[in-house]
Amino acid sequence: MKNKFYLLLIFTGMLAGVGCLTSCGDDDETFLDPTLSLSETAVTAAPGEDITITATVTTDAAFKSLVVTKLWDGASQGTENFDKPTGNELQYTYTIIDDDADHVLSLNFTVTDDLGRTASVDVVITVELTPLQILLKYDWRLNDEIRARTNASDINDLYNDDVYRFNENGTYQKSIGAKADNFRDLITNYCFYDLNETTMRLLMSTSENFLGTDAVDTLDIIVLDDTKLHADVTYYGLDEFNEEGEEVPYLPIEDYEKQFVAVAKTDSFDPYNAGNEVTNEETGATDDDGPGVCRDVVLEND
Repeated sequence: MKNKFYLLLIFTGMLAGVGCLTSCGDDDETFLDPTLSLSETAVTAAPGEDITITATVTTDAAFKSLVVTKLWDGASQGTENFDKPTGNELQYTYTIIDDDADHVLSLNFTVTDDLGRTASVDVVITVELTPLQILLKYDWRLNDEIRARTNASDINDLYNDDVYRFNENGTYQKSIGAKADNFRDLITNYCFYDLNETTMRLLMSTSENFLGTDAVDTLDIIVLDDTKLHADVTYYGLDEFNEEGEEVPYLPIEDYEKQFVAVAKTDSFDPYNAGNEVTNEETGATDDDGPGVCRDVVLEND
């Protein structure tokens, strides 16, 4: 009888233990997984612009953390940690930078509760450069000039290694490269520019110090992206270069399409002629400063 009593106690204790294990295991499962939603999951913006994302968070178990991670091409560029949002909402503002345009940019939002369970949502940001930002981002090598009358290439070989650089202060420079034309390239300063982003008209001024004249070239851009710049231009006085037997003689006014290719900006960019020799001992001016000075001009580009 005694043995049966002991067996009953043991059996009862086992049932109690099983019950405890079951109820203890059920305690965790009574908490719902955290949830996270974003006001936007796809955004388009330009460098310098702010984007604001509202994150709505719920955690049935205690809140532990909310982490925002910036990613380039899937690789982390840094994280920010936030306390529990007031009223379950967090407004996060990010300012687009120029370098974001070179990558697939995204922001990952991840909320974690005290039990280690997470919810995660990404927002993908398409970085869209303005025309001026594209112009400034690259150097531009003159690749071809298409004559409208013949629809054929009509570029002088001396110019297809010319590279132009536009600066934020409204100036631009030209690297003549290894091939100079021994006249205009030797007397011309490349000076100021203005881009009308509505009409896509680009004005570029030059000062020819030997002749004491200034000129403004007008380029009506038809294509501008991260690989190319194509623009319509009009040349005057090409008929002066006609030679006897010219198959299609030049007219006094000729339309062309100038074609540039985008090249990465590097420290090796060399304005004007190759090298950087001192050209004026008194002022210390070098070849990189050009053969003279840039005179102020008014670029009317409304």
